[in-house]
Amino acid sequence: MSSRLAGGALGRATVLALLLLATFVVLHAGGMRHRTLTIDESGHYAYGARLLHFDSRRLDPLYDNSKMPFSMLNALPGRIAGAVLPASTFRRQLESIELSRYVTVLCATLLGWLVFRWAQALYGAAGGLLALALYVFDPNILAHGGLVTSDLYATWTIALAVWAFWRLLNHEGPGIWWTATGGALCFALAQLAKYTAAYLVPILLGIALGHAAPALCARVRAGDWRGLGRQVGRAGAYAGLYVAAFLVVVNLGYWGQRTLEPLAQSRFRSSHFQRAQAALAGVPGLRLPVPWAYVEGLDWVLHDERAQQWNIYLLGEMGKGGVVGQRFPEYYAVAWLYKEPIATQLLLLLALGVYALRFRRFDFRRNEWFLAAPVLFFAWYLTFVFRAQVGYRYALVVLPMLFVFTGSLLSETAALGRRARWLVGALLVYLAVSVLSYYPHFIPYFNELVWDRSRAYKILADSSLVLDQNHWYVRRYLRQHPAVVFEPDAPVPGTLLVRVERYVGLFYVEQFRWLRDNFEPVDHVAHGHLLFRVSPEALRLVTDPGSADWEDKGA
Repeated sequence: MSSRLAGGALGRATVLALLLLATFVVLHAGGMRHRTLTIDESGHYAYGARLLHFDSRRLDPLYDNSKMPFSMLNALPGRIAGAVLPASTFRRQLESIELSRYVTVLCATLLGWLVFRWAQALYGAAGGLLALALYVFDPNILAHGGLVTSDLYATWTIALAVWAFWRLLNHEGPGIWWTATGGALCFALAQLAKYTAAYLVPILLGIALGHAAPALCARVRAGDWRGLGRQVGRAGAYAGLYVAAFLVVVNLGYWGQRTLEPLAQSRFRSSHFQRAQAALAGVPGLRLPVPWAYVEGLDWVLHDERAQQWNIYLLGEMGKGGVVGQRFPEYYAVAWLYKEPIATQLLLLLALGVYALRFRRFDFRRNEWFLAAPVLFFAWYLTFVFRAQVGYRYALVVLPMLFVFTGSLLSETAALGRRARWLVGALLVYLAVSVLSYYPHFIPYFNELVWDRSRAYKILADSSLVLDQNHWYVRRYLRQHPAVVFEPDAPVPGTLLVRVERYVGLFYVEQFRWLRDNFEPVDHVAHGHLLFRVSPEALRLVTDPGSADWEDKGA
């Protein structure tokens, strides 16, 4: 009877999970209706289309540096349509970048299913549904899960690689090499999604050491050197399998073009590769075992990140101490505080508290360590190392692990009372209301700590607030309000509409300094464009401050 009841609960959980994922897809479909292309999508699509024509070259260091083979998935429907369909409106739609976004939505949905199944395996049906609800109603996942970029692909494949590694290290019984092969392929595929996945190497190594540490120490204390050797040998075999999968998959992803380029003849831009090249200069005949496009892209990404030429903006300040390119160590902590829903943060804190109180009932080394290690690594990396602080999207990779862990709150081990469960339910309702209040604009989502949405620019700008996805709404507003002046070249009175990044000075620092130093917005259009009302008297005080007293006449 108990097994039948458990099976029924699992079946109901699966149905609810599918309904949540259907909601996720509907939110994407509705939100994309008038969302114009963001600044990166055309480049990603073009590189994917180029790869589908068996051309892996990177043509421009600025626009091609972070483009990856996973973009072939977005370009594939158009490639198939162009090959098999006659010229028609339907074919043009299939070839459009806008329709190719649904490929990313499909992958984002698969990531949601992974979050559910992982949390379900660890914490039961209720824990799986809680983790999935946090995922489905995360505004940052909704924002980037429907774009032709690499952020969602990286988040998906990194989570998949860590999940597969969890299955491998906890595998019991026969078939372990099939599990290891699957894990190796997941790791290798992640390298085709985004260069961030290269950090899976230290992450998985740290996970493996933490997982195996008790057994290793026990063998050393017992003097079981033969057993220790077998354990180390098996780890080495797994590592060799992962390396082999990496070489095969990366070569396939770039069609094997320009593999085995001589290291001595390669020209690198980043100091990392230049130092490695110099250190190995005395070794004759060294060649790169992967296609040149993979190495070149990584070289360009490392160079651009370290060049410190980014306009970094946080809390109204351009660069730490006002220095352009000077990073903020607190950037991603502040972004988390404002960009993640308050309900999500409270549920995570509650899960951490309950977990700490019932720590002995869980199995941290076998389970939660796999969730904690990637989060801790990327928290360290984003805080102390990463320099391209131009958007919260770089932190998306930790969200699946955090959502899975939060599912522990509803596990039997947590043993929450009825009131606590009602609190969890209330927070989930608050989460949905908060996120849906921004529909269909999820990129500019800020939680209720920013109550006046026209003031979000005081916290963050760049891709945390706008990615040029709101032009349809701006054009409609300008048609409906023909008297509005759009980004004037010189100070003028009237109602003005200005993009956030220009107003705060991310681009063309001096163009709107007169506006930035003297006026604040009265409203916004689709969050990314700010409205100002400048009277002739107020403008005269700005352009000719000696003509009257500002405090007496005001703006």
